[in-house]
Amino acid sequence: MITDLSIKNFKAFEEESFGFGALNVLSGLNNSGKSSVIQSLRLLNEQKPLPDLGPLGEYIRSDTSGFVLRCRQDEKEIEFSFDRADKIWRSGGMDGVVSYISADRFGPRNSLPLSIDDSIITVGSRGENIVDFLSRLDSDWVGLRVPDDLVAKEGTGITENIKEWLRVISPGVDFKYDSDHHTDIGRTEFNGHRPVHVGFGLSYVLPIIVSVLIHSSQLANGKIKSALLLIENPEAHLHPSGQTRMGELLALATSCGVQIIVETHSDHLLNGVRIAVKNKKIPCGDVRCFFFKAENNEAPVTVSRISIDEYGMMDYWPEGFFDETEKSLMILV
Repeated sequence: MITDLSIKNFKAFEEESFGFGALNVLSGLNNSGKSSVIQSLRLLNEQKPLPDLGPLGEYIRSDTSGFVLRCRQDEKEIEFSFDRADKIWRSGGMDGVVSYISADRFGPRNSLPLSIDDSIITVGSRGENIVDFLSRLDSDWVGLRVPDDLVAKEGTGITENIKEWLRVISPGVDFKYDSDHHTDIGRTEFNGHRPVHVGFGLSYVLPIIVSVLIHSSQLANGKIKSALLLIENPEAHLHPSGQTRMGELLALATSCGVQIIVETHSDHLLNGVRIAVKNKKIPCGDVRCFFFKAENNEAPVTVSRISIDEYGMMDYWPEGFFDETEKSLMILV
């Protein structure tokens, strides 16, 4: 588990540290540094520039000579740093499975490319490997069983529980997938229809549900030693009730050993986490909430830690932290 992260002169951060738990919720206004935290963890894991985000010099905070990132994974210290003299210090990446699921994931697609790489271990940052990943249930991962805490209805089969969790998010939905290795094309199907005929929500949520269930099952069955999921906006395109259920799902996954760091703009998702705490599905001490605030583009980001008690109540509610509903109601009444 990643327990500590320190960031210095990285993008909008001057100097900041985070003490992570099993489930970590990052919230705040747009352009306040949430994605930068996830990017810092990806750099620490990959130990090289991230695709599509430019050269490392663009990560350095203005008027400083370089950035330094450090984290602790159990007893292991990991570092990645860079300065303007093009000096890079690498220490080796993280252990276990690290899966990053971007906000820019695939929406409804009638077909998906199949990889010829038999070592696929995640759904991919955009969910592009979803059919490859699922196909391994019929080969390398035969016999995987979902931990009891994540069983949605009855039975511990992976595929059955993927379908059931999709129904929890969107009642009545049925899901199928298949692959044609002669043409290297995979397909998904909802209620007998192409994904383009059932909207964006199901396609957006599918890689998250699949990742949660498979990585939790791998941990429970001793196939992997650890799993860290970095997820951006899991609530995208979901109805508010589905967003709440998603929060509950993420909380249940951490009770099965998966560590999750999630960036969200959804109070419904947060409420799902709080409900899971109140219902004793996850200890309140396993949850960390961080609220990010930046006064302007030049000022350093400030981060507030918000605790949740055993009843799901917050100990601190700063201005701007999921308070827009109350502000709007005050105008309306």
